[in-house]
Amino acid sequence: MSPKARLKKFFDTASRSKLMVYACVLGLIALALMSWSLFDQGWIPVMAAMSLGQGIGTLSFMLFIAIVIMDLRKAEFRPSIPPAPEEPRDD
Repeated sequence: MSPKARLKKFFDTASRSKLMVYACVLGLIALALMSWSLFDQGWIPVMAAMSLGQGIGTLSFMLFIAIVIMDLRKAEFRPSIPPAPEEPRDD
């Protein structure tokens, strides 16, 4: 199966609510790692925040973007400007 077909299958079958929960949990984990580096100035917390925290936060953001794309694919777009009224015809 090609990557494009896998991506299309993912967007068609994935649950948006589960993905949102995963994105939020990953975002909170990344935030905790980054906050840890503020309170403990050792090299391990700083490295964890800069590598693990950034990677987990980026994954969380990518999941959120996937949810936005899924919503946009299912949205119906309507014109925001109504059509001009027809002019009366003289009979």
